Amino acid sequence: MPNRHAATISLSGGLSDFHTDLSLIICDLWGVMHDGIRLNEGAVDAIEKARAADIRTVFLSNAPRPRTHVRALLEKMGMPRALTDYIVTSGGLARDEVRARYQGAKLYHMGPDSDHNTVESLPVTMVKTPDEADIILATDLDFFDIESHRGWLQGAATKGVPFLCANPDRVVHVGEKLYLCAGSVADLYTEMGGEVHWFGKPMASALTACLPEVGLAARDVPRERVMMIGDSLQTDMAGAYAAGYRGLFIAGGIHRAEFPALTAASDAHGQVPVERFQNIFGAGKAVPHAVMEALVW
Repeated sequence: MPNRHAATISLSGGLSDFHTDLSLIICDLWGVMHDGIRLNEGAVDAIEKARAADIRTVFLSNAPRPRTHVRALLEKMGMPRALTDYIVTSGGLARDEVRARYQGAKLYHMGPDSDHNTVESLPVTMVKTPDEADIILATDLDFFDIESHRGWLQGAATKGVPFLCANPDRVVHVGEKLYLCAGSVADLYTEMGGEVHWFGKPMASALTACLPEVGLAARDVPRERVMMIGDSLQTDMAGAYAAGYRGLFIAGGIHRAEFPALTAASDAHGQVPVERFQNIFGAGKAVPHAVMEALVW
């Protein structure tokens, strides 16, 4: 999944390197703006300065919750309210799909009760097991490990029950701890022969949904003037590639262990050959246009 535009990737010192070339920034939250516990103040400053430079910004999160929940969490962390006006979440996109296609269906919610607002008020009948369901909407895991879900989901997979994955992330850092996410169960369901519908990144539709959110029409914005910023190659950068947008990879997030090897592979001008990048991160991973350790202006 190579970078469409260059044979090398730039190690960037800050977002200001690109500000004259951008109309819209689509920015990940977890791993870029915060670590689940505290805000990245440098990233907040970068988004504020991008807006001051007349670049529109929108947060795109694989949070399996409605945007109102995410906005409240950001404000509780101390993010300025003015920056939280435009938010698109995978949970919100999954809710839209249920309303559009599955009215009256029996829905099983996979995930904790604390995620209940993702399924609240939907036009469905809630059931207590996957075997009873017409659709499964997953916001998180039901068990602590992935393999324990196999028997729990086998009947639904055999019957062809669609699995709506409202959080396509496989893992996430909370502080320094790494946790499994619903995307890992969706991978298992696919392996079992089940039908999975993904919401959020890396689906191109999740990124293109951000344009009307900020009042832009896709036909009016050249793709190269849109940048996706995120810390996941599998979701954020793959989404940028799928949509044809620029990708800025924040390497100090879930791939932080590989960042020293990346800097060692760069030349005197801060350029890393795509081949070396793929040697470090894997040939099948999306290749960004540029890399920073952490988002700063």
